[in-house]
Amino acid sequence: MKRFAVVLFVCFSVSSLYSQDALTLRNEGNKAMVAQQWAIALAKYEKALTVWGKRPTDQAMIFSMGACAYRVNDMKKSLKYIDMSIAAGHNLDMAYQYRLCIMKAQNNNDEYLKTLKEGLVKVPNSKVMKETLAKYYFTEGDKHYHEALAIMKTAVAQVKAGKYPVSDKAFKDQNDKARMELKEAMKYMNMSLELNPNDENAKTVKTNCQNQLNMLI
Repeated sequence: MKRFAVVLFVCFSVSSLYSQDALTLRNEGNKAMVAQQWAIALAKYEKALTVWGKRPTDQAMIFSMGACAYRVNDMKKSLKYIDMSIAAGHNLDMAYQYRLCIMKAQNNNDEYLKTLKEGLVKVPNSKVMKETLAKYYFTEGDKHYHEALAIMKTAVAQVKAGKYPVSDKAFKDQNDKARMELKEAMKYMNMSLELNPNDENAKTVKTNCQNQLNMLI
């Protein structure tokens, strides 16, 4: 019985030592992060995680690991820890913003948009994500608007060059293409204005689209 008690004490002591080591490493990581020593902080945090044991997960540390990994340009590792934060529901607004930055760094446009939409569902009052999605919609709409202008410019140039008259089917086809682009542009501008009603640029482009639609034959 005495021998069993000794073994139990040793096991408890080792377990406590590991736990203390984990907390020490985490605190060292925190100090390194404050000093903006991102690589050192990440290394300390990851060592802490390996000896963390059964104590409750430190979600703030996990989030910091994702942030540090992003700072040292390790996007794969950053995504891993940021996704862990999102899954745990920790600091969701900032976690989704980091995820957006990661997707942008990876040129993953589809996942970028998916992250934006999902983030706004989870954090509907996020000012930054609302503005970011509004900007995304504006940019997409602006592309369609300028594509319409380019089509119309080409069509007018063809008429002036005597390629075909305005009554020709070719001119009508060009007008139809421009009309489709303008309608797409207006759709995106409306989506942008739903999120950011005071965006004067979106209002201007939308008005311009309507004016151009009224002028098309």
